Amino acid sequence: MNAPPRPTVPLESIEICLEGIVPATICSCSREGMPNVTFLSVVHRLDESHVALSFQFFNKTRANILQNPRVQVLVVSPETSEQFRLDLQYLRTETEGASFERMNTRLDAVASQSGMSNVFKLRGVDIFEVLDCRPVGSEFRAEVARKADYLPELDCFTERLSACGDLDSLLSTALEELSSLFGCAHSFVMFPDEEGKRLYTGASHGFEPSGVGSEVLIGKGMLGVAAKRHATVRTTNLTREMLLARAVRSAIQRRGQQTLLEREIPLPGLSNAQSQLVLPLLVGDRFQGVLCLQDQTPGRFLETDERVLQIAARHLAIAMSNIRLPVSPSRKVALKRTGAFSKRSSVVKHYKSDDSIFIDDTYLIKGIPGRLLWKLLGAFVGTGRMTFSNKEIRLDAGLRLPDIKDNLETRLILLRRRLDERCEFVRLVHAGRGQLHLEVSRKLALEELP
Repeated sequence: MNAPPRPTVPLESIEICLEGIVPATICSCSREGMPNVTFLSVVHRLDESHVALSFQFFNKTRANILQNPRVQVLVVSPETSEQFRLDLQYLRTETEGASFERMNTRLDAVASQSGMSNVFKLRGVDIFEVLDCRPVGSEFRAEVARKADYLPELDCFTERLSACGDLDSLLSTALEELSSLFGCAHSFVMFPDEEGKRLYTGASHGFEPSGVGSEVLIGKGMLGVAAKRHATVRTTNLTREMLLARAVRSAIQRRGQQTLLEREIPLPGLSNAQSQLVLPLLVGDRFQGVLCLQDQTPGRFLETDERVLQIAARHLAIAMSNIRLPVSPSRKVALKRTGAFSKRSSVVKHYKSDDSIFIDDTYLIKGIPGRLLWKLLGAFVGTGRMTFSNKEIRLDAGLRLPDIKDNLETRLILLRRRLDERCEFVRLVHAGRGQLHLEVSRKLALEELP
């Protein structure tokens, strides 16, 4: 059987037109020849001569396709406004498989992000053969752009990750190198909590504030859906989702409920983010978290970018897994002794209901990191103790650490970064593998509240 002829304009040469940055339109006809035109979100390229369109509703387009399998789709370049006409022929509908799962994950993520999970349901993926692809109203020279060679960047990225000796430096190095090597200036990593119900931000790069300590429910929004499905979620236009989030936050502020916002750390996010790529961090089937990249440019992350950054994310996940394995003790780190306190003093409040910590009535952190900090500060204020080990923390029954998953190191990284960001007189210093050192430069009064 002969392969179908390639379209006049190769689909790979107009990749950015298929991302939905400018909505595509589809024209179908009934058996009697009555046309119908409507908008599409994304035209998913399967290969050089096939595309997939989402089947969500029992609408006129769907009815026409079943009567007359020939349709035309018009796509637009967001960069040049050039238009291209795709002549398509319907082949089949898939309700499972790789193409269906990929499109379903993307649709579910956007629907969850915008609060319309019960509205947007993917019924199937319609597979079309591309009979032709031509420019509309202009000449187009069908030249496929030379694929970029990312091997040097990936080689440098993996080399620098392999030189890291602890998880904290690994995360910092990975996010810095994603910026310098791949131009991903805004990124953050989230980890699953001990119960597998939430993600929390452990490290970020390029955001102000950093968002470290922020949380999302697994299964909700783009981040949560990517975590639940262990799948990549890429979007080229976040405008609608960002507007919705801002509207909800503004409504809370108008009702005078700002205290609700203060107890929750906002997620890292650009105010004018347009593109987002969420990559699961997996080693085999073991889920370690997600890597999220944002950019202000629509269409910043295309299919090629996704593939390259998936490789980077896999290397990061493997490095995270390896660095948590027991190794020979590292050299001791020179520690700074706490000297005389400054003349100022501060009050640290611990609320037992959710283990939230407030320093001088400013919210710092809650949950397990809050419980950990309260324990360390209690030992320091009570006995002057400054050095602690991960082992004794794990064995301390009073901390009520979960038995089902050991996330202590990532929780300590989160706590350390929140202190660095929010509290200039309390520092938690990594003092060699499995060792912590508490530095306090101000007199503290501790208050425990219900």
